[in-house]
Amino acid sequence: MKYIVRVLKYYIYLAVLLVIFIGILMALGVVGTSIDEIFENGVDSLKYIALILLAFALIYPKLSFVKREAYVKGSYDEVRQGVLDVMQSKGYVLENEAAEIMVFRKSGWVSRLTRMFEDRISLTKIMTGFELEGYNKDLVRIISALEARFRDDSQS
Repeated sequence: MKYIVRVLKYYIYLAVLLVIFIGILMALGVVGTSIDEIFENGVDSLKYIALILLAFALIYPKLSFVKREAYVKGSYDEVRQGVLDVMQSKGYVLENEAAEIMVFRKSGWVSRLTRMFEDRISLTKIMTGFELEGYNKDLVRIISALEARFRDDSQS
């Protein structure tokens, strides 16, 4: 269900961006003001554009929302405050916490809006550290920061 909601959000998001882009081109006089002038096949082009947008909307959530692991030594209680500090430094606030699972969301309203409120990152304690689930681009940064924060400096 979450996947379908994301697909619909991204489809609408891409359609709105396309309309804005075409509107800007029309306002600047780069393209004509009718669909027949803008697109070679006129109105028939709209169904192909809609299909292309749908293809992107179907693919993007599969590639962008993933699960990854961060290798962090220590028990949940030992590392909890450090995790909170790292997440706060990355612009996240704790939204929910239960049974060694922490859920964070972006703190800024503008940032949340640009991500269509798909900004949640969940951290679940596992034997080797944490399993993180969320937007891939953010997970890379967060994992790097967590592992650097809890790196065992005695091995260097």
